Amino acid sequence: MILHRKIVLLIGFLLYAYSLLAKDHILTLGNPEGKYLSMDLLGGAFIDFRLSKQSDNPYSWYLPTNEMPENNRQGARFQGHFMCLGRWGAPTNGEMKAHIPHNGEAGNKLWKLILSKGDSVLIIRSNASLDGIKVERKVQFDKENAVFKVTDNVESTFTVGRLFNIVQHATLGSPFLAVSTIIDSNASQGFMQHLSYPDPHKYEYKWPTAIIDTLGSRIDLTRTDTRQSYVSTHLFNDSIGWVTAANPQNGLLIGYIWQTKEYPWLNLWHEMKNGKPWAKGLEFGTTGIGLSYQDLLAYDTRFHGVNSFIYLDALEHFEKTFICFQVHIPHDFIGISRIKMEQGRIILIEKDSNRKITVSHHYNLK
Repeated sequence: MILHRKIVLLIGFLLYAYSLLAKDHILTLGNPEGKYLSMDLLGGAFIDFRLSKQSDNPYSWYLPTNEMPENNRQGARFQGHFMCLGRWGAPTNGEMKAHIPHNGEAGNKLWKLILSKGDSVLIIRSNASLDGIKVERKVQFDKENAVFKVTDNVESTFTVGRLFNIVQHATLGSPFLAVSTIIDSNASQGFMQHLSYPDPHKYEYKWPTAIIDTLGSRIDLTRTDTRQSYVSTHLFNDSIGWVTAANPQNGLLIGYIWQTKEYPWLNLWHEMKNGKPWAKGLEFGTTGIGLSYQDLLAYDTRFHGVNSFIYLDALEHFEKTFICFQVHIPHDFIGISRIKMEQGRIILIEKDSNRKITVSHHYNLK
């Protein structure tokens, strides 16, 4: 009985200690208007982004530790907006034996805080030695609106070149995510992941109507009431890519904007559990087919001339940027047809309407 009580007390202490440690990992940026963004140094993910403490958090999704891939369970869990660096998806058997986690080492490790400038700027860094890369992330939060800019600087530490990928894995959860959530984008040609290999052109389609099976059945990608789970992958015809998710019932919209020369692909992940939307991934990056590099090289897997990987040379350095924003929307909102970026403003133009929603900010994509 005494031993049992000691074990219970020990477990309670460990859980309490873990909760305190977890809080130490959390960094928050904000502005006097009450808008804020929180990130977890363990994995480097954005985990909370709100217009106020009372509003819903789009980044509420996470994967419980016991459901994580086995080679990831000693580190960070997948949550909110995390970054896949080095690879998108599972490593090869050989890489797993070398202790490489799913979606790359950087997203599994504890990042280091390099600079904190008030409530508006953070710089964090990860040294992913197994993947042979260093990454430094600068996050700037607008002083008035719910807008933040992210600049990722990635450097190879290897003395040989390698195939490489980077994906911004922005994942939305409930209650922001619901059957009423509307997805819009200026994406173009696309394919379903499960129908993409070895020829991604075979069942291609164009946003927003997708072919979901070999019978040619079609779904509307802007909707979230589709019963099947899927990943729909797309390229862009424009130099600027954008994707938005809106829930008119709670009056919120979150959006991303980036240069398509930096991130040519969008992967829209729709996952259902127990008949309800469980996850919606707005995943933009440098890859479109989620397979190992050896599988990607076994066939010509280019889609409209674009590879599902980039080449990172020895000691090479690159920089990529995106902007994320959140804004209130009216309850009769039906979706976005276009987004314009003017100096200091993001202008959202609604479908079937001249109504515009303007988000002011102080950033650009350079």
